[in-house]
Amino acid sequence: MTLKQLPLLQQRIIVSIIGSLIVWMAIYFSIMPLFKPFFSLLIAGMISFAMLELYQIAQTKNFEPAKVLGLSIAFCYTTAVTISSQYSSSFAKILPEMTLLASFLMCFLYYFVKGSSPLSNLSVMIFSIAYLVIPLSCMISIVYFFSDGSDDGRLWLLYAISTAKMTDMGGYFFGKKYGKQPLAPYISPKKTREGALGGIAVAIVTGWAVILFAKIFAVPFSLHPGISIVLSAVIAIAAQVGDLAESLLKRDGGVKDSSHLPGLGGVLDIVDSLIFAIPLVYIFLKINFMYN
Repeated sequence: MTLKQLPLLQQRIIVSIIGSLIVWMAIYFSIMPLFKPFFSLLIAGMISFAMLELYQIAQTKNFEPAKVLGLSIAFCYTTAVTISSQYSSSFAKILPEMTLLASFLMCFLYYFVKGSSPLSNLSVMIFSIAYLVIPLSCMISIVYFFSDGSDDGRLWLLYAISTAKMTDMGGYFFGKKYGKQPLAPYISPKKTREGALGGIAVAIVTGWAVILFAKIFAVPFSLHPGISIVLSAVIAIAAQVGDLAESLLKRDGGVKDSSHLPGLGGVLDIVDSLIFAIPLVYIFLKINFMYN
């Protein structure tokens, strides 16, 4: 029996476990000097696949985004963020902003030369950068946030991803068992308010579990359990908004899944809950640790 012949729930569990192991290993090794370029490439690759799927949705609406240029921007920007996180020079710190400016200029230059329908296609290109490249690159910034070793950025990223993804799982199971009132019937008819509340509850418990993990294994992670309740709940809300936002795009494009990964749809379906949640955690770190 192949994976696709299994029930949808079993497919989702198997693929989720495999994917989680890969992500956890990548995060664990991310601080090792030899692995840092590979971690950056992994994030860039994930963003690139998600961008391709977004472009495929855009093509159903007769848009023609410059795919190669978009993927090149994803790799250049994630590299710039990685360099910025590793070096303290003034040039390194402004490199992501310089890369972003150059990316917007390149988008316009491309359509100066050979692009068609520039207004609509430029909108898709710039939207893909703002929607995927910038937010998801914050994963790199989180991992390397604590250059002084006061906290472990890897655990902060694990906290952000686990809380967001467990929101999905909690919402799915609570919605399936207790769901009655639709949450957003036009966008995603199967999502319910009960499922959304269940997802928030599971996210809070997940946040506490990460704190407990840090204490047991003596990993520096200075998140107070009380603050974790609020932060986990806000992450859960951001994750669900991200899920609905992607569903809105797919519905407009008449697409059910962004790709064909067994049980999960596509890469865009996997990262949708992280798009708003990851930057939220990064902003929290900036406010809590840099300005206190």
